[in-house]
Amino acid sequence: MKRSYLLSLVSLFVFPALAHAGPYAPLADFSAVSKNPQCRLTAMQESFLNSWTPPAQFFLVPPYPNAVLASAMPSGNAQIHGHAYQTIPSAVLLTPDPPEQILEFYQRSLGATWFQAEDIDTIYLYRLPRPVASGEALTRQLMSKPGSIPNIAIDTQLSPCDQAIGRGARTRITVVSPPR
Repeated sequence: MKRSYLLSLVSLFVFPALAHAGPYAPLADFSAVSKNPQCRLTAMQESFLNSWTPPAQFFLVPPYPNAVLASAMPSGNAQIHGHAYQTIPSAVLLTPDPPEQILEFYQRSLGATWFQAEDIDTIYLYRLPRPVASGEALTRQLMSKPGSIPNIAIDTQLSPCDQAIGRGARTRITVVSPPR
């Protein structure tokens, strides 16, 4: 009886706080592209955010301070254009800041347990017991075991639609977490 009362008391205070913790990062403004037929992908990103927005502490790494959340996926299954996909927890952030500034922030924030690699114009920060031999080797590992390696990908391959919803964004930050 005492244990049940204590659990009820904890639930009364903790769960409402978690529900109102806020999103992982401020949400992107999709209004500038909502009627643009060339920005259909951003409409899909917005629908993902409408169905699930990660809470503030979900990824266990801080969001970049000058970024907006443009897309997010929980762990699970998704149907996209009639095809079934296994999704992994991820978030896409957009920022007008250059990759060097973002990299500096994450190197200060994450500590020595995260390593850096580069492959195909993308900078990766990743957490493994030891560094991989090359960026190419990391990409192979990331592709062969999607979602199993916590990583942050920083790249500048943005579309005009991304730049519009990201307030002049120049850089994309993709945060990937192992399934929870």
